Amino acid sequence: MDPFTLGAGFGLGALVLGLICLWACRKIARGKNRSTFWWGLWGFLATWIALIIVAVLPDKSHARY
Repeated sequence: MDPFTLGAGFGLGALVLGLICLWACRKIARGKNRSTFWWGLWGFLATWIALIIVAVLPDKSHARY
């Protein structure tokens, strides 16, 4: 099993991407004097929601044109 994707396409890479988005959203929140907790949480969750949506999209590599 690949330790980067944990065999499912999600794993360490997705976690790192989520943490990067969390960090970026917290920086934006600090600049706007908003709650860093909630902005960070939404940044992290939005990344995971986007990855799940991409995972369930149909495969277009075998489509006929």
